[in-house]
Amino acid sequence: MNKKKSLSNIVSGLLGIVTIPFISFQIPAFAQPSPSEIKLVTGNEVGEYYSIAKDIEKLARQNNVDIDVIPTRGGLQNIHDVFMYESIPLGIIQGDVLAFLNIFANYDEEIRVKAESMRVVLPLYQEQIYVIARKDIKSMQDLSGKIVSIGDEGSGTSMTASTLLYQLGINPKELVTYDIKKGIDALRNSKIDALFYVVGSPAKVLQQQIVSEDNFHVLPLSLPTTTEDEFYTKLYSKVTLPANTYSWQTEAIETLAVQSFLFTVENDDCSQVTPVASLIKNNLSWLQKNGNPMWQKVDLKPLQTQELSRMSKCIKP
Repeated sequence: MNKKKSLSNIVSGLLGIVTIPFISFQIPAFAQPSPSEIKLVTGNEVGEYYSIAKDIEKLARQNNVDIDVIPTRGGLQNIHDVFMYESIPLGIIQGDVLAFLNIFANYDEEIRVKAESMRVVLPLYQEQIYVIARKDIKSMQDLSGKIVSIGDEGSGTSMTASTLLYQLGINPKELVTYDIKKGIDALRNSKIDALFYVVGSPAKVLQQQIVSEDNFHVLPLSLPTTTEDEFYTKLYSKVTLPANTYSWQTEAIETLAVQSFLFTVENDDCSQVTPVASLIKNNLSWLQKNGNPMWQKVDLKPLQTQELSRMSKCIKP
């Protein structure tokens, strides 16, 4: 059962995910992998990270590369797993992970070391930040004093939601950590007032799980554009969700997007990182033709503009 919590309690729990083993999670054993097997941690099995990773796995099989796709709770767990297990060289993460850790964990040496060790392998696609609410909730500021789901504990959504609530000075009465399907059901039954979800658009789960009769809408979302907030305006780009992206969303909505990445850590063996990066770079057109629609939005050009200190040594821009 998910307990209702304050932002400070939620963040404490999320940071614990970065630092403690996932003893209670049902994750395949990592001991004694096949010498040629490359493990990739992703996200919930209904999410886009898992889906695009399965495309990579299929492509790899055709090219005699052995990739094992592992579902997880999401971004924060992926950081933990890639850092802690030598048998897991690769994961998928949202680009605002460093913002989250800078805000909430700049005092924690162990977390700082993990954050500093992260390296970009390839940019993937932009993900839109959805804040879905009943129509009596008109704006983000209306979430103060309300009950809000920030996504499954350990997910990238929970990290992004915590960062944005903090930056916008919004203080919900209670926070819960529901996965997207449970969150939609809770919103439908008035157990919560709104939910966060970070995903590439259009998201299949939002197409399939929400109908017009639910009377939900997406709240407009933006950040202040002051000089002090320049760091965050670089992380979160302004985007418009076109009208009728979903059957239940009839108006265009201004929101924010965050870049997703394939990542590794600084000291990983390139023998397991370079083959996967090369496979994706050399076969992007195949992935775009045969894989998840999100591949159509993958742009490898940001490789040229990433800070060199953040690029994996295994990748040549």
